[in-house]
Amino acid sequence: MKPTGTENGLKTFYINKGRIIIYRLFDVASEIDLSAIEKMDKEGAKRLKFSKYPYMKALEFANPPISFELPPFNKVLFNQSLKVNVVARAYDFGVLSVAFDLPVPSGTPFSDLEMVTKELDIDKSIEVQAREYIKGLMESLGKAVVSPEIKEDFIEDYMIIYVEELKDGVRAPDLLASYDPARLLLYESNELSNFTRKETLRHGFSYYPDDFIIINIDNAFVIEPTGSLDLPDILEFANAQYVELRYYDHVIDKELKSIYAELSGRRVSFFSLRKYERLLKKITRTISDITEVTEKVNNSLKVTEDIYYAKIYRAFMSLLRSRDWETGTREKLEIVMNAYKMLHDEISAKREYAVELGIFILIIIEMVLIVVGK
Repeated sequence: MKPTGTENGLKTFYINKGRIIIYRLFDVASEIDLSAIEKMDKEGAKRLKFSKYPYMKALEFANPPISFELPPFNKVLFNQSLKVNVVARAYDFGVLSVAFDLPVPSGTPFSDLEMVTKELDIDKSIEVQAREYIKGLMESLGKAVVSPEIKEDFIEDYMIIYVEELKDGVRAPDLLASYDPARLLLYESNELSNFTRKETLRHGFSYYPDDFIIINIDNAFVIEPTGSLDLPDILEFANAQYVELRYYDHVIDKELKSIYAELSGRRVSFFSLRKYERLLKKITRTISDITEVTEKVNNSLKVTEDIYYAKIYRAFMSLLRSRDWETGTREKLEIVMNAYKMLHDEISAKREYAVELGIFILIIIEMVLIVVGK
């Protein structure tokens, strides 16, 4: 099927039905009690679950996040005022996300879509609005948010350009044969080199002839005629895992600096045993807490079958370099554990020495008493 017009000598394609979904993800707590939220009976609250058979079986949630519909607002886009729907989502490992769902007006050409997504990418008001929604949600969730605090350096953003239907019956293969989606994903209006285009589009997936997804580290382009939001949900979940792994990698770095500062240039002595015993307990807590959280994050979404959804999830986690973060975290934990073992061994040695010294002193005292008694 041919598109209905041309622009600068190139074929022009139009969107009949679509949306732009903008995400902001915040690390806000050590834990979010999802069961407590369910007991609150909040309006519109529901657990996340996938909808499309058969590949919905490829992924399984350990504790599915809960989503909430928040009050919408109007925003001027495509030269008109559009209603923006807002959905927040709570993850048990301490992340809250907010998604702005912006409709794309029917008949919008891809050239306009490129322009608007580029504007949205640098729109500072989005994060301001997202922050306000998150603060309000944290207050309304109350004690379900354990140790509430927005970690300012750990906020992730993501954008999904989602097309449900192209105008005049154009299908995904027709679009991809004549349009370069790399421009859309890179927020570029100029023609790109073959190398850049190939690198940008190498993470493309399709299940049926009329659907398609291209994932990028900052955004994704989805063509999905069914209107299912499974793929956006998968990408959001992966981003939530990523922001949490980043945060705990930072926590380990801080703990390592603290431990090095405590141990630097000093030796464990008999008179400082209690101080180092406290440090030993701190290291033990650090290892326990971080191991528990990282395992919880890594096991929050399990791959059960290596089919379509699983391939997309794994590819996106690879793009985010999640395995590098996990490996780095494990290596740093090993360093902490080695510090623990070293300190534990030295404290044990000092204790043994103190016991032996005490026994020796008691023997001397007993001998002196025997001599004096004679």
